Amino acid sequence: MNTVNLTAKDNILFINGELTRHSLALINKKTYSSCFEFGHVTVNLNEVNKVDTAGLAWLFCLLEKALASSCEISFIHLPQKLNKLIELSGVSGLLPITISE
Repeated sequence: MNTVNLTAKDNILFINGELTRHSLALINKKTYSSCFEFGHVTVNLNEVNKVDTAGLAWLFCLLEKALASSCEISFIHLPQKLNKLIELSGVSGLLPITISE
């Protein structure tokens, strides 16, 4: 099953499911575009259970959209597989990742 659910609550965007080339087509831009109006958005990836390079690229697209909207963005609760993909892709340090305890 290639599903992804986005839920925006104030300035937090919760992503649940898969961030893959198959599921990205299901994302409705309207679900998350209003988050950029707050001046800061936090993307919570705690419930992402599968990710591929297309999903990683989409996170960079979110970063680009936020910057174009003069909005700060941070990513929290990255799954271990996403951290490994970031490392293997050679893009460590390019996403504003907040380590929460």
